[in-house]
Amino acid sequence: MDSIFSIILVTWLAIGVVSTISAWRYTWGLPRPEAPGRTPRAVVVAPIKNASALSREFLRRLRSQAYPDYRIIAAVESESDPAFSLLSESAREPGATIVTIVAGPVERGGQKVWNLLAALAAIKADDEIVVFTDADTLPTPEWLARLVSALTDAGYDAVTGYRWMIPTDGRLSSAIVAAANASIVTLPRIPAIINLCWGGTTALRRETLERIRVADYWRGAISDDLQMTRALGAAGCAIFSPRQSLLLSPIAMDWREAFAFGRRQYRMVLIHAPRLWLFAALVTLLPVAAASLSMILAFQGQILAIAALAASGVLGEFRFRCRRRIVRLLWPETDAAALAGYWRVERLLRPVWWCFHMACIFAAFGSRHIHWAGVDYLVRGPQDVEVVRRGAETQRSRS
Repeated sequence: MDSIFSIILVTWLAIGVVSTISAWRYTWGLPRPEAPGRTPRAVVVAPIKNASALSREFLRRLRSQAYPDYRIIAAVESESDPAFSLLSESAREPGATIVTIVAGPVERGGQKVWNLLAALAAIKADDEIVVFTDADTLPTPEWLARLVSALTDAGYDAVTGYRWMIPTDGRLSSAIVAAANASIVTLPRIPAIINLCWGGTTALRRETLERIRVADYWRGAISDDLQMTRALGAAGCAIFSPRQSLLLSPIAMDWREAFAFGRRQYRMVLIHAPRLWLFAALVTLLPVAAASLSMILAFQGQILAIAALAASGVLGEFRFRCRRRIVRLLWPETDAAALAGYWRVERLLRPVWWCFHMACIFAAFGSRHIHWAGVDYLVRGPQDVEVVRRGAETQRSRS
């Protein structure tokens, strides 16, 4: 029993050390200018659904990037979608050109991917760089230039990023989701080994996009980014994650919405990349099990268990400080006072958000139904997706 416990503790602390070094490494040299040596013509593709204060601010920021030559392709389901009116209104204001594509409702596959497939036809031969993004993010003025720099100067095949969630309300549920998400952001990402595309930020050359034949992977699919990852992998293209390719993503979720979001993310991973899901399950379950066992043995006076808990606490505190530093360096405009409650949750309620994270991972089992943006899907496989039911709002947009 002692030897098994020792192995569990060593593995737990090894995971903690690797995660801590990765978080520390993430802070090096931030922020960096990363201005591209040249500025080829770029196109940004953004699927949009509905209209909100967030999507309005997203469009304002997207249309005012510090980049001289780019345009935007926005894809919506229908003209009755409030996003269509929002785009029409935005297009009349100063900023980058917007081309709006109406994709129509999907029958087989996910609506977001269907919108993206429709947008591909609007990409032109002189669009040298193609960037995909999501409308629930807040790009900084340098976001596009940094992505282009990674492609043209560093010569990467494909560049991706990830969301950094910030709660916009005082609910514990929102802070728990943001804390669990932040623990993923700074994990090691090794190109061509353990890296995935994220639909909110993926950039590649148009020639690369054509070579990987991403439309073949998107037809009938619900996940744009996991299928993009498969397409790039099949073509032998490595995926890189520059540290400044992160995007702020404001959130406000109750507990039901929080759990549904987390379960949907890992259900997607389980269906599309089961080995990655297994890895995530193991590295999340083991620390919870090890910490629980250490607590029990610590109350019995075992020095090794007490030392392990202390070491884990020190490592966790260092990771917390690194993540807070990343936010301050990349987004100095964020209101520190408004995020004070969130930082307390991340720092003091680590066992709570870690267990929430683990619950979302294992909740991926049991069903292949996914509810996303008002639509219920039955996902039998990566490209075998059936629309089961549309919400009342989506049905109205079709009539």
